[in-house]
Amino acid sequence: MDLPGLFPPTGVGSLPHEDPERAVRAVLSGCPDIPYWPQLPRRTFLENMYIQFGAGLPASSLSGEKLFVECGDALMAGAEEFYSRFLSGDPGPFAIPADRAAGLARFLEAAPGTCRAVKGQVTGPVSFGLMVTDRGKRPLYYDPMGRDILVKHLLRVAQWQVGELARLSPNVILVVDEPYLASLGSAVLSLSREEVVASLDEIFEGLQGALCGIHCCANTDWGLVLSTKVQYLSFDAFEYADSLLLYPGEVAEFLGRGGKLAFGIVPTSPEGIARETPETLARRMEEILRKFTERDIPEEKVVTSALVTPACGLGTVPEEDAERATRLAADLSTLLRTRYGRDLP
Repeated sequence: MDLPGLFPPTGVGSLPHEDPERAVRAVLSGCPDIPYWPQLPRRTFLENMYIQFGAGLPASSLSGEKLFVECGDALMAGAEEFYSRFLSGDPGPFAIPADRAAGLARFLEAAPGTCRAVKGQVTGPVSFGLMVTDRGKRPLYYDPMGRDILVKHLLRVAQWQVGELARLSPNVILVVDEPYLASLGSAVLSLSREEVVASLDEIFEGLQGALCGIHCCANTDWGLVLSTKVQYLSFDAFEYADSLLLYPGEVAEFLGRGGKLAFGIVPTSPEGIARETPETLARRMEEILRKFTERDIPEEKVVTSALVTPACGLGTVPEEDAERATRLAADLSTLLRTRYGRDLP
């Protein structure tokens, strides 16, 4: 997928708005090149990043504002019907219910059908499987059948999304949100590298025709992430650009196969949003690009593969801060296009 211009701005996913109309207007105004549908967790707990994509999982239930999935006999009882739905190949039964994604419903109505590209997102299998447990607090990801069902469920949810977003543009970016990749290798998280890569790649391999991405807004094993079939890497460049550059060979290989880097260069704390300007962020971005060059990653290769975004979702900050962060990304994009567009051959 060719990017629409240099450094196009887009977003990560969540906004703090309760009104879907206002949220979508903010997205379309700030990210006209690559708009995304906004997740609205303050509107209702049903838009929590786990509950939002959990509808239809066998042996699942809501208690208060928490999603549970029971393993063992309860899961086995629903497995046959689940696999029958999955093997039909039709993602329709895996559609996100409208009451869990008001921002998506409004986005599909309001966005022009002539977008150069559009972006969607889904919670990734590792984070989902570690955060969602049974009532005995056993994470779903640690149950082999539960993990398999979860990965296949999220694949179909993602495929359904791609089909809906393709009504707006033939160029769809679909990103799996994986905050818990930051815990890989820690003493509290015992996951094998092979399990993690297999879970992610099953989703990526099933999303033919879309640009498949991962978002992680903290430090992680970027070598593992880049060893998957990921095509779009969204990361917190404001805080963690140096950690990504510990893997220069993997980054160069990723860019060499056409990968895109979404630089989360706009901070997401209210203090950072108030403090930074397009000019200060441009200087920070220039310093990051200099470090890429020092590690033998050509600047032109990075520039022509780069997007700019907030460092993470904006669902926890006040609305005015979220909208300022969106404008910062847009204004930074304009500034970087002016500076670097003149320098490219």
